[in-house]
Amino acid sequence: MKRFQWYVMGSVLTAGLLGLAHEAFGGTPAAELSTNSQCKPSMLKGNYVYAGDGYIVRRSERVPFAQAGHDFFQGDGTFTGSETVSTNGEITRIVYSGTYTLEPDCSGTAKLTDNLGVTAHFDLFVTKNGTDLTFIQTDAGYVASTFEVRRD
Repeated sequence: MKRFQWYVMGSVLTAGLLGLAHEAFGGTPAAELSTNSQCKPSMLKGNYVYAGDGYIVRRSERVPFAQAGHDFFQGDGTFTGSETVSTNGEITRIVYSGTYTLEPDCSGTAKLTDNLGVTAHFDLFVTKNGTDLTFIQTDAGYVASTFEVRRD
């Protein structure tokens, strides 16, 4: 177990927490990922399933939601999918298509448009073998992150 120093201001806390997260998940420190990784869009290929939850922030109100669905990545920077969303208890079924980028350091972005005409944006982070990814929605008013795993 690593020992951490807690400073209100400074980088010791940040470095300690990042080190703990990388140690807990068996990851490689971020500085090493950018130089050793060879991630590319073709790594995301096949069927993935996901579940996540979060909040939609409207004025001073937080509206909870949960979602579960699947994506099909074609390996060429495009994907399709469907999900069921419960927003404050109201169920909506959605289908969508989108595009994504993936950088050599295994980070990327995604943009999708659903059958209701809503467009959403995400930052994503992929494991080096492409079997797992996590993403966070970057649109204003959304507090949501999700974990996704390949299931062929």
